[in-house]
Parts: sequence; C-alpha cells; structure tokens
Amino acid sequence: MTRVLIGFLVGALLTLLSCVAALAAPSRGVVVLLDTSGSMAPDRIVVARQAIATYVGSLPADVQVGLVAFSSTPSLVLAPTADRGALVGALDRLQAKGDTSLFDAVPVGLSALQGISERRMVIVSDGEDTVSRSTVDAAVSAVASAGVPTDVIGFQYSDDALRRIAAAAGGRLLTASDAAALAAAFAALAVPSSVPPSPVATSAAPAPAPVAVPVVAAPGPNWQTWALVAGTFLLLFLIVYLVLSPRRSAARRRLEQHLDHYGPREPVVQEESQAAQTAVAWTAQVLSPERAARIADRLDLAGLKAGPAEWTLLRLCGSAVLAAVLSLLTTWWIGVPVGLLVGWAVTWVYLRVKTSKRRAAFADQLPDVLQLIASSLRSGFSLAQSVDAVVRDDTQPTAGEFSRALAATRIGAELEDALDRVAFRMQSADLAWVVMAVRIQRQVGGNLAEVLMNTVVTMRERAQTRRHVRALSAEGRLSAYVLVCLPIALAGFLFWLRADYMRPLYTTLLGIVMLAAAFVLLVIGSFWMRKLVRVEV
Repeated sequence: MTRVLIGFLVGALLTLLSCVAALAAPSRGVVVLLDTSGSMAPDRIVVARQAIATYVGSLPADVQVGLVAFSSTPSLVLAPTADRGALVGALDRLQAKGDTSLFDAVPVGLSALQGISERRMVIVSDGEDTVSRSTVDAAVSAVASAGVPTDVIGFQYSDDALRRIAAAAGGRLLTASDAAALAAAFAALAVPSSVPPSPVATSAAPAPAPVAVPVVAAPGPNWQTWALVAGTFLLLFLIVYLVLSPRRSAARRRLEQHLDHYGPREPVVQEESQAAQTAVAWTAQVLSPERAARIADRLDLAGLKAGPAEWTLLRLCGSAVLAAVLSLLTTWWIGVPVGLLVGWAVTWVYLRVKTSKRRAAFADQLPDVLQLIASSLRSGFSLAQSVDAVVRDDTQPTAGEFSRALAATRIGAELEDALDRVAFRMQSADLAWVVMAVRIQRQVGGNLAEVLMNTVVTMRERAQTRRHVRALSAEGRLSAYVLVCLPIALAGFLFWLRADYMRPLYTTLLGIVMLAAAFVLLVIGSFWMRKLVRVEV
C-alpha cells in the first residue's frame, strides 16, 4: 500500500508539473489579414500570396500563423497553427472578388489570437473600406484594447485609417508599389525589437530577412502559479491518504491486542494515516452537531460508509483541487469560483443519485421480501421472527433497513411504528400500505400471510405495468433530452468555434434579452416535456 501511495503521489506530481510547464511556456503567434476584394484581381492577389508565403517561411517553427481573408465579409480561413503547409494551401485557395470590409476583419483577427501570449497582426490592403458595418474608430479601439501590435502594409495605397490602426498599439504603416516592394515590406516587419517601432508611415526598402518575433509578451509564471501547483499537490496528497489509508478504530486495536495473548497472528503491515486523522478531527470540530447529524443521515440513506467529517473534507478537497486546476487552465477569478461551485455541486448530485438508486433497489426488492415474510408466517413464525429472517437473508438494502426496525423494537418501539419509519426513510408508499394492513390485521384479525401475498401480486403487476409504460415513453424521454441539450451544445460549440460571431449575444442589450428569453423558454419547455412523458402508475 505504501509503495502504491508513493507511486501515485510521484506520478501525480510529475504530471501536474509537466502540465504547468507546458502552460507556462509562452506561445507566439501572428495573424495575417489579407484583402481579397475584387481590386486585388488578377495580379495583386498572386503577388500578395507569394510575399506572405515567403514571410511565413522565415518565421521560427514555434510561431503559429493564422490567416484572415476579408472581401465583402471577413472570414477566418485558418486558425493560428505551426503547420506551414496548411497555411500555404489556404493561401493558394484564396480568390479576389467582392468589396472591402477591413474594419470588420480586425476583431476577427484579434479573436483568432486569443490564448496566445506573444501576439502580432499584419494587415495587407490595397484600398479603403467600403462595406464594413463597423467603423475605423471601433477597429482602432479594438486593437488598442487588445494591445496587439498591428503592422499595416498599403499595397499601392495609403490613407489615414490605415495609419490610425497601425498606431493604435505600436505597429507600423508601410507602403509598397510593386512585388519587390511588397516583399521588402514583409522583410522589414521581420526586424526583432524589444521596443515597438515608431508608428510613422515609411516606404519599404529592401532589407535582409531576419527572424520575426512578436513583441507583445505575456508575463511568465509567477508565485501565484507555483502556489497553486503546491496547493494542488498537497490536496492530492490529502485525498489519497483519505481514500487509500486504512483507519483502524480503537475497539479494533484493543481486540487485536487481546487476541495477541491467544496465539500467533499475522503482523499488520498497514499503518494509520496521522495526517488524515488530524484533518478529519479538525473538520469534525468545525461541524455543528445538528449539521453533522443531518449529513450522517444523508450518508446513511445513500449507503456510504464515510462519516460526516470525512465526507465534508472530501467535498472541500475535491472542490479545491478542481478550482486549482481550472485556475491553471484559465485565470484565478474564473477557476476559483467555478471550481468550488462545480466541485460542491457534483458531490451533492452524487449523493442524491446514490440515495435514489438505493431507494429504487429497495422498491425492487420489496415484493420478494414480503413473499419471504408471508412464507415465514405460514410456517408458524411470528411477524418479528419473519422480519428477522429477512435480516439474516442479508439482501441489501432491505436487510439493513429491516435490521434498523428490529433494533428499534429491542428498545421498546412497536414493530409497526419502526416499519413505518423505514417506509418514510425509503419513500416507499407500498411499504406504508403494508404497515397499514398489519395494523388492521392486529385489530380485527385475519390471515396476514394471505394479505401479504395479495399485496405482493399487486405490487408485481404494478411494477410490470410501470416498466411497460417506461418502455413506451422512452422515445418521448429521449426526444426531450435531445431538445433540451441541443441548443446548449450548439451554443457551446459556436462559442468555441466562432467567439466573435456569438459576442453580440452577451455584449449588447438585445442579445442579453434574447439569452434571457431563450433560458426562460428552455426551462418552460423542459417542465412541459417532463410532464408529457411522466406517467404515474
């Protein structure tokens, strides 16, 4: 057990550190925005493709390059990738037609650079914007807010709009009059510098083609990142100890010491976890007696062996680990609240599901249990002895629940009252009716075994009808699941694939109203379909 524990901890630590190292390594990316309007046909588009291909070939292998084409509408042709062949193939497929939508293309290029730490954008255009819904002020503001240096190449063209976009975040405006000048302009962009170049319009001159280095650098890993790594490792250590470390009770230790006097026994090779015991003790001190009793009740209903303090500690540790992992993958102000809420909610749902499954198993076993009680009554046993036979049969969870009822009778409770409490705990209407029949039989007399057998037949027929109805309504339930999940899944896919397309949905008043209306309609539709497919038997 110790070797398994050490191996698990070392593996978890190495995996976590490798993930953090991968995340901490800065990524570099350039997105090229190419004008593919009709004015670029037929020769300018060919010259631009050749110049861009040469420029991309001069970049280091780790620099990711993306491509955005804008004519009547902008489109992300290729997301930033290190595959140079894919970029050259995407360039070859571009055709010149339509109008110019430069201002609309700027947010598309900035969106493609999200998640990249060192970023740069290059725009190639041969004419003024003609069809954009956005304005030059909006494009300049977007570049300045993102802090992405944007170099603009005016191919046989230059105006104030290009100069403003280039100057927004420390980029440059270059002009090119022919193919050689365009190639020289791209070569001029490849000058590495830790200081942004002056945003003054210049003419491109031939220059050697050094390595292009994007100049917007994100901060490297800091103490907060390593604190999250250390915290995650410690929490993993605690969870493994809680799950894998055996905990022997004081009574068991006393029994083992007592048995030592009567002969040899196998040495105990497993050791107690002092860290786990200390953490559980601290959690038990924090929990109030009332809350601990409620948690113990829920754990007992779910059939879990953990105590209230252990369960609470596991929930806290799981939520903290999830929050730490999400903080490493995103940012702390997203990862911490989302991780804590999701971790706490998942454990709550797990407990509810376990409770529901246990109650369903109790309901399925109840007819067989009642038949066993009826057979015992026919054999001459009393009702208490018949219930004891069910307990000795040890079919869980019915044996455990009926054992609870027998234990209550040993301290003076009536058997009918104890069984009534079992029916309430397990939410079993059938058992409640059986208890009522037992009470009536005790008052007026009769054959209790025959009553129980008739009840068993009725319960089995009802169960058969319930399964038949569930099979007939399966198609409706599946349709309800699909109709509820489809808009959510489609929205998530579009947010991941085209974030700029979905942005107005949560940045404008009309979009927020539409989202709220969609949520309300989805909830109403869910309840409606649930009522349609739910048939009470």
